[in-house]
Amino acid sequence: MNIAKPNVRPTLNPNEIDQAISQADLSEIESEILEYIRYIGVFNELSLKKALSMPSKPPALYRLCKACEKIGDQLPDQFKTMMAWSEEQSDDNIAWQGNLVCAIAYTCDGTKLQPENATSLYHTFAVHQELFNGLEAD
Repeated sequence: MNIAKPNVRPTLNPNEIDQAISQADLSEIESEILEYIRYIGVFNELSLKKALSMPSKPPALYRLCKACEKIGDQLPDQFKTMMAWSEEQSDDNIAWQGNLVCAIAYTCDGTKLQPENATSLYHTFAVHQELFNGLEAD
């Protein structure tokens, strides 16, 4: 069973991320993905595809990774730090670029919400707290 690992996630400065997003050469769909996940907070591949009416190819999480790579190019030190944390969190010790803005969600028992643990049909992610903006007034 994949229980939460104790190391602390590096936090990001929301203003720096916003600036990096505006400077990154994001496609329209990459920008929509980031806006959506920052607003909704919790998502998976299927919910993301349905909410944004995306085709199944390429996968939504692949598009998220590409967006995070572009943002990471604008914040190389923070991206490197986050990828080191990502690798430590991975069951396979492989960094995932999407961890720049989100991470796998866990049950209250500390088990990852993923098919491998029989806790969810899809890998379920939560946007990092400092990047969540779903409760902000317009």
